[in-house]
Amino acid sequence: MKRNRIDRALKLSSMKEELLQLTFTTFHQVTGSETAYEEMKQAVTNFEERGKVGIMLFGETGNGKTHLTAAGANEMIKRGYSVIFLTEKDLFSRLSETKRFSNPESLSEIMQTCYEADLLIWDDFLSSQRLSAEEKDWTFQIVNGRERANKPIWFTSNLSAEEFEHKQTPFKLDDKGRTWWRILANCVCVYNRANNFREQLVIKRARGMKA
Repeated sequence: MKRNRIDRALKLSSMKEELLQLTFTTFHQVTGSETAYEEMKQAVTNFEERGKVGIMLFGETGNGKTHLTAAGANEMIKRGYSVIFLTEKDLFSRLSETKRFSNPESLSEIMQTCYEADLLIWDDFLSSQRLSAEEKDWTFQIVNGRERANKPIWFTSNLSAEEFEHKQTPFKLDDKGRTWWRILANCVCVYNRANNFREQLVIKRARGMKA
């Protein structure tokens, strides 16, 4: 049964080869990323004890959030857990594609796999400028379903500290803010203060400097 869950999770995941190679050892720690790094390590080490408590890792783009969650995912897979890693865009695209008659996946199958996987990683959360009513409903269903199953979600988001705290942010998910507050109630929220070192790396290379 557990092997089947792992296989279904891996089939649904959108982890590319480069993500499968990421580890905590290869993570380039810079000033501002210390708390995010330690929290992710703790989330892996204490996975069973944490139950449904996930992570909301937010901050500037290109500062290592996806690397950290991918490293955690790879470690969990090694330990025999079923892990789904999906960008928000990929998740909504897969769900939307189920409307096509020829699509081999059904909405209920994808949803059920999202509910049952030991760990769901939701990369680039709230990356869409505006969610459709259908996307908002899917988000609530997944968040609610995993809460009921006592299973965590690890989120990454490019929200700034100001955006995260803005009074209008909760209402991006529904008109009462219930989904947002349900997510935060089940997550340790960590602001990755590191700068965009992906941008810094590109600039150094362009200037012929050693990265």
